[in-house]
Amino acid sequence: MKTTNKLIFELKDGVYDSLLKDAASSDDITRQRGRLCDAISGFERDFGQMEVSVYCAPFTIPLLGDFTEAQNGAVLSAAINNELVVVICESEDKMVHVYSEAKGILELDPWGLRRNENEVHTLKGLVRGMLAELKLRGYEIGGFNAYVLGHAPFDLDEIYVPTFEVLMTRAIFELFNHGELNKYELAEIGQCASNSHYDVPSGTSRQLASCMGGFSFADFKKPGVPISSKVIGEVLPRDYRLVLTKLYPKAILSERTDIAALGDIVHELRQVAGIIGARVLRDVNNDVLLEHAEEIRDELGDRALLRAFCYMGEIIRTLEASSYIITDDIERFINTFKSASGSRFKYLQSYGVAGAPTFEELAIAISVSDELLYDSGATAIIGDGRQGISAAIAAMGRVESYIKSMQKIFGDDAGTEISEIYEFSKTRQFRLI
Repeated sequence: MKTTNKLIFELKDGVYDSLLKDAASSDDITRQRGRLCDAISGFERDFGQMEVSVYCAPFTIPLLGDFTEAQNGAVLSAAINNELVVVICESEDKMVHVYSEAKGILELDPWGLRRNENEVHTLKGLVRGMLAELKLRGYEIGGFNAYVLGHAPFDLDEIYVPTFEVLMTRAIFELFNHGELNKYELAEIGQCASNSHYDVPSGTSRQLASCMGGFSFADFKKPGVPISSKVIGEVLPRDYRLVLTKLYPKAILSERTDIAALGDIVHELRQVAGIIGARVLRDVNNDVLLEHAEEIRDELGDRALLRAFCYMGEIIRTLEASSYIITDDIERFINTFKSASGSRFKYLQSYGVAGAPTFEELAIAISVSDELLYDSGATAIIGDGRQGISAAIAAMGRVESYIKSMQKIFGDDAGTEISEIYEFSKTRQFRLI
């Protein structure tokens, strides 16, 4: 730990440039240095000059396989050049004080760790859950001051929370304990906090992705023993950008009455596995699924069978896409990404509901993107479509025209910008001091 004023001086003087180069890349050092200085300055403003530790981790976007994890699937994610930074030290009053740039101020007693129904879906509940899980595992905890710098794209909790979980868990653990937690335990603690106190069902793929950074692959075929690794490639991060576009204006999203009709994908896949007699669908091949097709349709309906076929294809495409990044075979990667997007649109059937023809933004986004990007990129919808966010992987030369066209089609009369551009980042989670 070092004092905040000394850290800022040393950062500006290049003392930590070798660490930043190792954790990110030489091209990103100036931006990272400025971001860390902003976070430390924010801590000083709220808590004063103190000896602190500083942690940083990237926000990540799931590209393929996100919906398959609960059935022991595989997930490919990408870190973006937007990070969360935590500056932390022990508090004198033994209470927890957190100021989050994105979520505001929270205070709590670290010894009162029972779930509080009034804190469900809040950052306060999440922090309480992390402390409870650390204590349950026999680790020391205590009061602390923390400043958290960073906004997730479109302030989406689905992106913000996993990164916050692993970064804050590591910061709290290392403040009161010796040694380090491995990425799997960090992810598990975040998962448990989400499930118990935050009340949002969670896997561990997004937490693992934030720990590893870059392009990362996680395979959950063996229960309790995931295989995860960073996927190294050069062409995609150099020549392409990730464009996220918000397709639902808030007014339209709040008025939608068909959201509940989209169904629970995870639940339906679990039901399909049950009919087949398998623990999870990862243990099943296409031939077995076809053998039980009639039974599945009779008991669950046609959509459940379609979603099961989508799951099977998604696993294969996730594995293939990871290999294409490694070999820098971008044409095959883009085609695989596009194929996965088409499969999810046709078979998951969560991008729109029959009888609601005035709400087809997601379908239009995919169709328009196919025309605008052609062979220079592809677009998919993040998650099950409920947030209305599209993710386009676009060649740099097409980004500007793509954004203009999406703005014209989906933008509002006020001209509110609906797209955010990100670079694919090599940054991994790291501790500055």
